[in-house]
Amino acid sequence: MSATDELLAERDDREEATESSDGGGRLSGVRSRLRSPFSLRAFLVALLLSVVASAAVGLVPFLPGSVATVAGVFVGAFALGLVRAKRAYLETALAGTAVVTVAALTQFFLVSVVGNVGIPVAAAGAGAGLLAALLGHYFGRDLRAGLTRDL
Repeated sequence: MSATDELLAERDDREEATESSDGGGRLSGVRSRLRSPFSLRAFLVALLLSVVASAAVGLVPFLPGSVATVAGVFVGAFALGLVRAKRAYLETALAGTAVVTVAALTQFFLVSVVGNVGIPVAAAGAGAGLLAALLGHYFGRDLRAGLTRDL
């Protein structure tokens, strides 16, 4: 047996051991990619960060409440993107959308109910929250990548 044959035999043995340990063989990589992209833990962390950051930014004087809420969602999503190694765009987007939508409906409750403009107010809040959360998470991940990259 030549050296090349021995190396090929060793490689085949390693591949068989890897396939048997994965339990799925060739489809194990596909199965891992098809798992649910949603993480409840990441959503709850994103929701908590968005609420806390919105409350903190709301303490800034002379800043309207709706602007403070959107800015707080951006800050919370930025912080999550900065500290979390894995992507959480879906969770952050849902959390930001929920926070800003609820805040918009409560801040403009009387106008929403009496003026029959609840759906447009909710839609505007949802759009602003979605955009702020996605941009915040993107820029946080971008900064994290820049800080952790080798020079």
